[in-house]
Amino acid sequence: MEILSVSVSNGIYPASESDRDVNPGASLAKYKVVHVGDLVYNSMRMWQGAVDSSLYEGIVSPAYVVARPTDPSLSRFIGRLLKQPILLHKYQQFSQGNSKDTLTLKYDKFAEIRVRIPRKSNEQSAIGEVFDSVDHLITLHQ
Repeated sequence: MEILSVSVSNGIYPASESDRDVNPGASLAKYKVVHVGDLVYNSMRMWQGAVDSSLYEGIVSPAYVVARPTDPSLSRFIGRLLKQPILLHKYQQFSQGNSKDTLTLKYDKFAEIRVRIPRKSNEQSAIGEVFDSVDHLITLHQ
C-alpha cells in the first residue's frame, strides 16, 4: 500500500508526491490503514489544521489518527469542517504539551469536541462548496 502524508496546506496526499524524503523506517507493521473517506489527522499539527478526508487508499504513520465517519457521505464535508478557524482554536485548547511545538491532540480529547452538522444534504453541499471556494481563494493568494 502507498504511504500517505497529511499536511496543513495539502491535506492527505501520497508521500511519493512530496519533495521531502520519505523514510518509514525498517518496518511498516505499525502503520495504520487508510481507506477513501477516512478522516486522518496529524496529532502534532491538528491545531494548525493538518486534517482531511482521504481521497486515497494507503497507510499512514502510527503518529497519525485515522477515524471513519459513521456516515461516509459526510466525509468530504466533515474534512472541510474540521479545518475551520473556530475548531482550530478548540484543538489548541484540547491539546496537551508545554509549547506550540509539542502540542498533541489525542483521539480521546478530539472525541470530546462537539460540532453541529446540518442534517440536510443540500445544506451540507452548499456549505462544503463555500469551504472549497475559500480554500481555493486562499491558495491563489499565497
